[in-house]
Amino acid sequence: MSTISEKELSDYRSEAAAWFAENTNADPGFMLPLTFMEVGTDQQFNFLRDWQNKVYEAGYLGAAWPKEYGGGGLDQKFQTIATEEMAKANGPIMLNAIGLNWAGPLILDMGTDEERKRYIKGILSAEDIWCQGFSEPENGSDLGNAQTKAVRDGDDWVLNGSKIWTTQGNYAKYMILLARTNPDAPNKYAGLSFFLSPMQVDGIETVPIRKLTGEYGFTQTFFTDARIPGESLMGKEGEGWLVAMRTLEYERGVKGGQPGGYVMRASDPFEIVELARKATRGGKPA
Repeated sequence: MSTISEKELSDYRSEAAAWFAENTNADPGFMLPLTFMEVGTDQQFNFLRDWQNKVYEAGYLGAAWPKEYGGGGLDQKFQTIATEEMAKANGPIMLNAIGLNWAGPLILDMGTDEERKRYIKGILSAEDIWCQGFSEPENGSDLGNAQTKAVRDGDDWVLNGSKIWTTQGNYAKYMILLARTNPDAPNKYAGLSFFLSPMQVDGIETVPIRKLTGEYGFTQTFFTDARIPGESLMGKEGEGWLVAMRTLEYERGVKGGQPGGYVMRASDPFEIVELARKATRGGKPA
């Protein structure tokens, strides 16, 4: 039974509202993306990284995650309030979306104590940006048919293959990666393993994908004899499909555990109407 009083929650809401009102800069002097998938310039990236860290240091991000791993150790009710007040202030998005909403909850849920200590605080502070390595050029969203290979070589894993639609891959320090470790497994799912892979190693290259709207929020990631530490394997070899399915539960909102903030900003309908009014095609009003 919760022992949190209504006064505690009300006081916390007042404090959060005051902090966001004082610290939210609605106009940094350049356009901010509405979603984490639209971060296309270093200027946007650096601003949003600093903003996320500022929110975290103030205690309004990760408030309900365990204190021993860098969170606030509070009840989830406090984080819900902080996120609501952030939205009311029309604050910028949280940059590290994959880390906050997929990798972080997964590591807290299924990771070892060592993995939690190694990764969680960097996720919250935005020091360590994460990306997702699931989709492949030849297989699309058929995750079970992933062909990127991971072969054990001594203390390392050697990666070869390619992933596509890697949001913020060019900025990421880590990737949640689904790769094939046993091509001879009795079924395609049993041959997959899950990795918390470093990105900034020799043999990993990210190539930006330009969208029709001009942003470079996505990349294609190439692995060419890229060596990552053996400890990058999450869980047991051959059980990657189970880990990946747990990750998708967070992505689709089936499981809770997100640390607050938001990664997509609601559009102002008046701005949309004005944009449509000014749109042209061939120099003429559309």
